[in-house]
Amino acid sequence: MKPPGKARTSVQDAVVLETGAWHVRLGTTPMHKEAVPEISRHFNAIARTRHGVRRQVLVGDQIEEECMDFGGLQLRLPIDRGMVVDWAAQKAVWDRALAQRFGKKDTSFDSFGALQGRTVIVTEPYFALPEQQRAFDMLLFDWYQADAVWRTIPAQLVPFADPRRPECVLVVDCGQSYTHTVPIIRDQVQWDGVKRLDLGGKVLTSLLKESFSYRQWNMMDETFLIDKMKPVSCFVASSANDTSPRKPDDRPHAWSFARFVEYFHENQDNEMVQHYVLPDYAHPEDAKNPHTRFGFVEAGPGSRNQPATTHGSEDQILDSFIAGQHPDPVPESSEHQILRVAQERFQLMELLFAPQRIGLEQGSLAELVAAAIHSVPPEYQDLMWGNVIVVGGTAGAKGLRRRLAYELRMLAPTDVPVDVRIAADPVIAPTLGALALLQAPLDSANGKFLAHRLVTRDQYAKKGGSSVTPGDRAGSSVGDARYEDWNAIKPT
Repeated sequence: MKPPGKARTSVQDAVVLETGAWHVRLGTTPMHKEAVPEISRHFNAIARTRHGVRRQVLVGDQIEEECMDFGGLQLRLPIDRGMVVDWAAQKAVWDRALAQRFGKKDTSFDSFGALQGRTVIVTEPYFALPEQQRAFDMLLFDWYQADAVWRTIPAQLVPFADPRRPECVLVVDCGQSYTHTVPIIRDQVQWDGVKRLDLGGKVLTSLLKESFSYRQWNMMDETFLIDKMKPVSCFVASSANDTSPRKPDDRPHAWSFARFVEYFHENQDNEMVQHYVLPDYAHPEDAKNPHTRFGFVEAGPGSRNQPATTHGSEDQILDSFIAGQHPDPVPESSEHQILRVAQERFQLMELLFAPQRIGLEQGSLAELVAAAIHSVPPEYQDLMWGNVIVVGGTAGAKGLRRRLAYELRMLAPTDVPVDVRIAADPVIAPTLGALALLQAPLDSANGKFLAHRLVTRDQYAKKGGSSVTPGDRAGSSVGDARYEDWNAIKPT
């Protein structure tokens, strides 16, 4: 065994382990500074297919790469409601991810000491309980034998992915379990201003399943398929209600939610309706073909006849996604089941701006952002309005940026500019930020920032390591002082 960790290992020995409720992102720094960092995505789940000839048990990336039957897929999720509830499953996913990255693809891979000699940045859930924080430390230091660890939240890493990062930024993390708004000033999380909306990707997927099950086919056991369908079909209206007189030639990108509702009531079969073909896993070719394995749009916007454009202005891209040039004919009867996706396309994402529709006694996403900004010192608030960045799985919803910017403009002071942007790749933005930190020169501002927060295995062991004395934080107490978590002891 190698001796206890150093303060900072080499760039080539650095690992990022971003642990989300739906995906685990594993990043490693390249051997050469000019090379592109390697990032792999793994489903944070253990899946079991339904009874049949091809019954399988799959872990992490195996789910999408090797599964032959996604219908009725049973998922064992390590994280529920923003907390790790199944550490055995979480370790299994981590083990699989590490084995894949380090070229140990055989089933005999022993993960003990897999991170020995390496610096690790790992993300934890927002407001993780102290017991959860200790469990993270125990796994990384005692089992994986990491040399040095920084345990943090995803939002704190996001600004480092931008070389021109501003002094103040507000990160909106649209996650699987919840949506958080996180104000950051000079790289420090302002914990008093972190707000949470109890609505995330998992709830949205569940609501979409219920909607289809009530009106059409029973989709309650098809979590995986509906989650794949959601970004292909759903979008956000430009506003809740009309703010100016309607014009006949208005394009769909400018329509309000109320106008979409009226239009669908008057025109049941219009150019915005999608006909989504569900896969039939009784035919192995459906599971093998990347075009059909999760289903596909046969008619309507996004179909082969009317593919959505990815070029042009934001308005043109959104118009192409929402509506085709003409209503496609209803598909003729076939051996596949077909879902008609109509009002669901705009109703689902509207919940982010009207959570009271499903009984949540909380403000909208825009009000959540405003509350977070108002919680920081007044001298930083104007800067916050102009530096809002959205990340997370739901951040890619079409029209979300425009709608959030529109709502914030009404809440911000009239003389203060408002700017909202979606990260270039909102799903891996925290991982990219962590890799940028790990690649920074030791004598740079970023290098010193990271060095101040890393806890070595030697420091962890000297404080008691994973001692389980009731009420004693043992080795995790070193992290309490350096990580600046929500429960860190603040000077009086």
